[in-house]
Amino acid sequence: MKKFILLIAAVALLTFALAACNRDEPAPAPAPAPAPAPAPGDPAAVTPPPAPPPGAADVSGDLFVWIHNEDLGDPLVAAFNAVFPNVRVEWENVAFVGQRAQMTLDGPAGIGPDVFLQPHDGVALAINDGIVEPFPADLQARLTPLILPAALNTAMRGGRLYGVPFQTENIALFYNRAFVSTPPATFEEIIDFAREWNDPAQNRFAMRWQVNDAFHNYPFLTAFGFSVFGPNMDDWRQMPFDGDAVRQGLEFHNQFRTYFDFATDDVTWDNSVAAFQRGEVPFTISGPWAVGDARANGIDFGVTRLPTMGGNQPRVFSGAGIAHVSSFAENKPAAFAFVEFFATEGGARAMYDAIGTLTALLDISGIPGLADDPWLRGFQMQAPYSNPMPTIPEVDLMWEPLADLFTHTWNGSLTIPEAQAHAMEVYRNLLATVGLSLN
Repeated sequence: MKKFILLIAAVALLTFALAACNRDEPAPAPAPAPAPAPAPGDPAAVTPPPAPPPGAADVSGDLFVWIHNEDLGDPLVAAFNAVFPNVRVEWENVAFVGQRAQMTLDGPAGIGPDVFLQPHDGVALAINDGIVEPFPADLQARLTPLILPAALNTAMRGGRLYGVPFQTENIALFYNRAFVSTPPATFEEIIDFAREWNDPAQNRFAMRWQVNDAFHNYPFLTAFGFSVFGPNMDDWRQMPFDGDAVRQGLEFHNQFRTYFDFATDDVTWDNSVAAFQRGEVPFTISGPWAVGDARANGIDFGVTRLPTMGGNQPRVFSGAGIAHVSSFAENKPAAFAFVEFFATEGGARAMYDAIGTLTALLDISGIPGLADDPWLRGFQMQAPYSNPMPTIPEVDLMWEPLADLFTHTWNGSLTIPEAQAHAMEVYRNLLATVGLSLN
């Protein structure tokens, strides 16, 4: 679907950023019960658009952009046009994870957009493919002090900026206040709770989550010291699936099979996270994408950082959404104006209002309401214990062996040492397909 938007009055709103804290600090207080505040989309929460920057009237012409959410296109373009009224914007909703691959075809063919989006772990491939335009030095200088450094670094190479983060997200622990008033500080507390609460005959299990998904289970390994691609997450030669940290993490993970006794093929979204969203489960592990349905169902729930495992704080992957200007853009001045607007206050307000997404901005003081969001603040608690997913091209090779570790040990098809050896073999074989070797 394509839509044309002309000189539309702004709809602006709220957004979110991440706090920094030391790993040794005490656990933060649990998020309070939700306070009555204007929900995204509530006209009472609308704030005036930001003042047009100098030279905004000189930015003009046609602009074609890909958006990643049907509900975001109109509000975002409306807010942009309130600041840049001389740009005629056409937008199309294109699947987020598929935009880069489609750009490699549509860009050279002359039918691609001026602006496209993607998850940050595809930035290196986009740069290698030559489909993204480096940012002008003055724009990079303006954006650098505004964006979370870890998120901004995912879009840089050789000191040049090739995109700008417009959102960030990570997983955390969800808990249902109907079953537990205070979130647990340790996963051992969840196990103790499950011993009393579980009733397999009644299909009652204290915690349900996607038990073999690599993204959601990676923290079971990081709690014991594992990191993909080494301590800096940038060296494909360092992938110790056969190390002691992975062994300890899998041993801890496998304890939960007793308390959520389903084979991995039987653990679906519907009987794990969605069961929490329906109010049937005390705990789950998920991300901001799981908040909406739980709210719509009237569940009284909180979100907080993941509890410790064996006395250690687990770290999670964080993801950033990156906005790029295409190397094939026909209107680069308008394209750069759009991505700058999208990633800063005006775009962040419109995005939070439309789809409730967390921004990558450092300072949220100009975005009323978002800092007080009782659910998003829970993800903020986990954010200091997160690492951006690696951006090296070999990142695509980690997902299969990482998931295999959890699948085989949870199902009992391999012992932990066998699963570790299998993961290393799969990783070596995948490296060979791209001409690399650990030898």
